[in-house]
Amino acid sequence: MPYQHFTSDERDVLQVMKDKEFEAKIIARILGKHVSSVYRELSRNANSIFYLSHNADNASKQRRKGSRAWPKRGNRALMKDIEDRIREDHSPEQIAGRLKIENPDEPGMQVSYETIYQHIYAKMQAGSDLKQHLRQGHKKRRNRRSGKDKRGIIRNRRFIDERPAIVEDKSRIGDWEGDTVEGGEKKGYIGTFVERTTKFLVACPLKQKSASNLVQGARHEFENIPEAYKKTLTVDNGKEFAFHEKLGAAMGVDVFFAHPYHSWERGLNEHTNGLLRQYFPKKQPLDKLTPRQLAKIVDRLNNRPRKSLGYRTPREVFFDLPFALQT
Repeated sequence: MPYQHFTSDERDVLQVMKDKEFEAKIIARILGKHVSSVYRELSRNANSIFYLSHNADNASKQRRKGSRAWPKRGNRALMKDIEDRIREDHSPEQIAGRLKIENPDEPGMQVSYETIYQHIYAKMQAGSDLKQHLRQGHKKRRNRRSGKDKRGIIRNRRFIDERPAIVEDKSRIGDWEGDTVEGGEKKGYIGTFVERTTKFLVACPLKQKSASNLVQGARHEFENIPEAYKKTLTVDNGKEFAFHEKLGAAMGVDVFFAHPYHSWERGLNEHTNGLLRQYFPKKQPLDKLTPRQLAKIVDRLNNRPRKSLGYRTPREVFFDLPFALQT
């Protein structure tokens, strides 16, 4: 006898007979079901004491909803577009938000990031290369230390307390955060500068973690930044910022220092460096990194849609561009 789902009326009858302690084979004979169907229904929808037909019916309906078909995952063109964006290192949440603003009047071309994850993991099971484009791991929390700076004194520092209050508001473009990313075995470095309001990233490869190298690299990278977008720079207390007065002159900004071991005062820069680690893992030496190779990665990050920017990209916001549809 083929299996058929229980109807609401059959569940009502089952509840009555279960309460009267009828044997399963008798219930099956009365309902015209196989005895295994009765056992299955009771195991799925009864608790250890009671079987309530109303609860059983609701539970069955919820399971059917959960096992429904995924029409959007069956849209090959849409899934191909999503896979292409994943390979551009856009996150599922960024893709979902971007699709929504690119296709405001086409619900069929909008998809939740959960559906995107389901699709990605299904493809990964089949051996797809999509896994390598997902961000993996989290930056470890640093050990708590005392507030005393044991790395020496940088002369003429101005701390974040003296920084204009408007910087904290992120209501203008031109306030930057600076840091360096260290290569594996201390071979090679990257100087990073990220604009607080737009998240626009500027970076330069450094052969050595020296103040003079950083000044030289920053001067070159900021030559093409509009003068109106050069206001302040907030950095940590590393020795590479010892020439902060020369650095400020080279970039055309006023330099301020975060308090020692207060990384949250430059939280955006810390986060952006974490994004770079997707391409430059901690154990990878950076002494062979060329400006062209780094520029390619920086361009990727500046063209990723960001949730905090309404799924526009840092480049679009920094240069006040209309958002570009994915092609």
